[in-house]
This record gives sequence, structure tokens and C-alpha cells, in this order.
Amino acid sequence: MPFSLLIALFLAFGTDSPANLGPIPRSELAPKLREILLGVALVASVAGALGRWVAFRASQRGKPSPGLRRLHAWGARGLEGLTLAVYGWMIHDVGWPWVVHSGWGFRGAILIDEMLILLPFLLMQLAGWWGLYPAERALRIRGDVGLGRHLALKARGSLGMVLPVVLLFAAGQDLAHRLWPKAAESLWALPVGLIVMGGLVLVLSPIFVRLAWPTHPLPPGPLRHRLERLARRFGFRCTDILVWDTGHGVVNAGVTGALPWFRYVLLSDALVDCLDDHQIAAVFGHEIGHIAHRHLPYFGFFFLGSLGVMALVFWAIDVSPLAGSSTALRDDPAVTMLLHGGTTLATVGLYFLVVFGFVSRKFERQADVFGCRAVSCGRAGCPPHLDPNGASGDVPATAALCPVGIRTFANALANVATLNGMEHGRRSWRHGSIARRIAFLEGLEGQPDAERRFQRGVARLRLVLALGLIAAALVAWSNDSFPHLR
Repeated sequence: MPFSLLIALFLAFGTDSPANLGPIPRSELAPKLREILLGVALVASVAGALGRWVAFRASQRGKPSPGLRRLHAWGARGLEGLTLAVYGWMIHDVGWPWVVHSGWGFRGAILIDEMLILLPFLLMQLAGWWGLYPAERALRIRGDVGLGRHLALKARGSLGMVLPVVLLFAAGQDLAHRLWPKAAESLWALPVGLIVMGGLVLVLSPIFVRLAWPTHPLPPGPLRHRLERLARRFGFRCTDILVWDTGHGVVNAGVTGALPWFRYVLLSDALVDCLDDHQIAAVFGHEIGHIAHRHLPYFGFFFLGSLGVMALVFWAIDVSPLAGSSTALRDDPAVTMLLHGGTTLATVGLYFLVVFGFVSRKFERQADVFGCRAVSCGRAGCPPHLDPNGASGDVPATAALCPVGIRTFANALANVATLNGMEHGRRSWRHGSIARRIAFLEGLEGQPDAERRFQRGVARLRLVLALGLIAAALVAWSNDSFPHLR
């Protein structure tokens, strides 16, 4: 998930910004454009300095060290934060939407105004990728690819899944304002529009994957036959199994598409080349687990259901004592919008960091268990191990976890982390650390009751969270909080 793009979209279109302040003096256009270019140059300078310094340290040491990889990872996160901070300054202090709408006269131009408002963020992202390229090449994060291909892969991977949907949504909003202006300003216009956008993401994401990411079908052979047998065991259907061309710089897999007749499983080129067939089957089983447990539709429900939570948060901020203060500082419209946007962003960001992160980590462990089951023979006395996806395998999909199946998936996780240059103990807000995921799976060996307790716990979490989101939406509707989303 390109989380930084989602935050940038929220900064640009989800908070009040100086876009309706009347005509902008012509004399202010050139200075404001210079400020925008200075912001892009700042991000490019910081990224370039960080990338070259990390590359220099790696060349001095002769090989990348874990500490240097950690430093690069934290530096990349800091650069991402700097990019978002500078973009927020452009939106709320420089008044970039005001420049686009009033100064250049693009208000209401279908897609043009939205793209121009997003352009500084996209330029800063490109500058950041350019600056970090020497470090990523030295650390072998992107493999041995040229700068042009590196930038193209980063852009297609980071923007290709979300940006087309956003553009469709923006075009739909612009057309609605032109054709049905009253309906477009109604209370339910934004929630209904977001529901439509969520549906488009679930249904059309496979198309965007094929268009945005370089892929080709996994060729016929022993590996493909093994994965197809595994899919038949679990009744899993997909349009195709694709190899994702990353220049051998990423070891990963993914699944996209909520509809069985319009779904793809992606295996990166480095994953196919570096893992053995049994481990690839375990990773493939992990992706099947996301579909079998209906994680994708639930995430869609979570984001749409969170509209009620966000409406209540925005309402609480709007009616808070801070919103009603009348100090000289608060009398400045730009400061008012900056404080309001910053408070809103921090609150919503914390909500998604804590709640969405917790649910996502639980879902990842649930998919991990499914990955173990996909390569388990179900025999309590294993080993010796019966290959469940081999030509002569006849293991039911409901088979219990076996020690070899758990170890196969755990080894796959460890290898993926090592090949990607990740430390096993490094935390991830969406996936959890590799070390803790492996320890959890090892704790299930010979403990079927522990697995059943875990599955029941996840089911309770889904139910309680769903009821909470529905309750928040009802409360927001009852006290007219939804208009505060606008």
C-alpha cells in the first residue's frame, strides 16, 4: 500500500485548503511557483546527500552491514515524512490549490486541476527515488538496474495501483458537479463517492496491476503444475499466476482482485529464482489465505466503515475549544487551516496506525497459518513427510499443520527477509517482525488447540470491530457529523 500517496491525497483534498480565497494577484504567482520549486529542490538535496553518503559508507566497508541497512531504512522513512511535511506546507501555507484554481484558472477543469495540485508531491517522490538510487544500488535493494529503469519500477509500483482509481474518482466528481450540481453538494455525495471508489479498487485493481506493473505469465513447468494442484486442493480460482518483473530487486508476492474470475497472483522474479518450489508453494498458500479468509473485502469494509470514525473526529476537532479560540495567531486563515489540517492528519494517522495496523498484523498471521497448511501433510508423525502438492499427493485441504509444513513456510519467510536485506527482528506496523511471525508459527507445532484459539480470536476481532464501525457510522449520522468530512 502506497501509504504516503494516500496521506498526500488527504492533505490535498481531504482537509480545508486555501482554494477559495478569491482572485490571486498576478504578482504573487511567480514567487509562489519559486517556493514550490524550492520545496522540490530541498527534498532532492536531502535525498541525494543521504543516498550518496550511504553508498560511500557501503563502499568503505566493502559490503552492506545490518547497521547501514537500518540507517538507510530510517533515512528513507524520514525522507518520506519530510516529503509529506513539505507538501502540507505547499498546500496550506503557499496555497498551491489557490494558485491552480484562481491564478491559473483551472477550477472545475476535469482532472487537470487535481493533477496539477498533486504534481509537486509526485515531483518530490521522483526526486527522492533519484536521490536514494546510489544507496539502494550499493545495498543491492533494487538489484543491478539502471537509473531510468529504477525510477520506472518505483513509479509503477508506488503509483500504479492507487493513482488510476483516484483519477477515476476525481473525474466522476467533476462530472457530477457539472451535470448534477445539487446532488454533488448533498450530505451523501462524499460517502457514496467513496463507496463507489472502494468498489472500483476491489473490481478494477487487476487491470491496474497488468497496466502498471511489468508482468508475464508463469511458464508451464513443474512449479506452475505444483501451484495449480495446490489451488485445486483449496478450491482457489484465479485468472492467472504472474511473474512480476522487478529487475530481481524485490523478493515478494501478492494477490489482487476480489472476484475469482478476475484475480491474479503475483510472484516476483527474484522470489521465483531464489526460493525452492516447496517454499514458493508455501508463499503461494499465504496469498490464497488472504482470499480464503476474505481479507480484501474486509479491508474495503474497514476503510469505508472508518468514514463514521473520521466524521466524528472531524466534528470533535471543529467544535473543540481550539477551533473556537480567537487569538491573533488563530485569526490568520493560513495558520487556522494549518492547525486544523495538522490536528486532523495526526488524529486520523494515529487511528490507522494503531487500529488498521493491529488488524493487518492479525490477518498476516492468519495468512501465515494458511501458508503452513498449504504445504502440510496433516500427519502427526511427520516426518517422514508426504508432499501434499506433488504428483502423487492426496492430502485434503482441511489437513492439520505438520512440523515440516510449518518449517517450510518459516524458512520461506526467513529467506524472503534475508534476500530483501531485512533484519528478522525489525518491526513492521502492517506485518509484524519476521522473528515474531516465525516464533508464533513454531508455537503452533503439535498444538491444534492453540491454532483454534487464534482463529476464534481473529473472528471475534472482526466482529467487534465491524460492530464498532457500524455504531460509529450511526452516531455520526444521528448528530450530522458527515458534513464535517467535506
